[in-house]
Amino acid sequence: MTPLDRRSFLLALGALGVAACGSPPRAYPADSSLTPNSGSDGTIAASFTSVVMVGDSITRASREELAAAFTTLGITDQVIDAEVGRRIAVGNGKGGGPLSGVRAIFGLLASGADPDVWVIELGTNDVGSYATPDAYGGLIDQILGELPAEVPVVWQNTYRPQYVDATNVFNLVLAERIAARPNSVVADWFSTASTPNAGLLRPDNLHPNADGQRAMALVVAQALQSL
Repeated sequence: MTPLDRRSFLLALGALGVAACGSPPRAYPADSSLTPNSGSDGTIAASFTSVVMVGDSITRASREELAAAFTTLGITDQVIDAEVGRRIAVGNGKGGGPLSGVRAIFGLLASGADPDVWVIELGTNDVGSYATPDAYGGLIDQILGELPAEVPVVWQNTYRPQYVDATNVFNLVLAERIAARPNSVVADWFSTASTPNAGLLRPDNLHPNADGQRAMALVVAQALQSL
């Protein structure tokens, strides 16, 4: 994968920028006015050199674009752990099912993972399965409780139109939890993915298509740069 240079990155932001109306607090959509930092070679630099990202099928579908965006930011030590159907706390990996996010992070930490920043993309497969904000908050707390308190976190929110009300509840609770944690931000995938006629999703109206994968990577990259 060839890293994007600064000009290509900025052109991509312009091409894929969308209006973010009613975004949760501390979320960074692709059209924000953040100014990328550029290194001496013209590539865009972040303040991190290592990242671990844990996600579900949304991340899995976008793995190549995410890796390219991380490289563009100067993050050369990358782990992207993503499984189809992954939930936050449900799943032991047996019988062909996915390992939960909580278990995946536990395993990564046990194996010595110590990145400069964690990126989380979880919640899509939990939206609609719980009845209260407190229940979603408990799930989010399980993830955040496992991560070292001093390490920055980016958590990408979710877009699941099948359960739009529950999606909004989850995203609001997530924004509140992330706002209360130092050095943490929300990457606002919801505002990007839900924009009418954006053409970023597959026919299932859930998973990103090729353009959506690129847009998602840009949303995550800008959130990283905002830390």
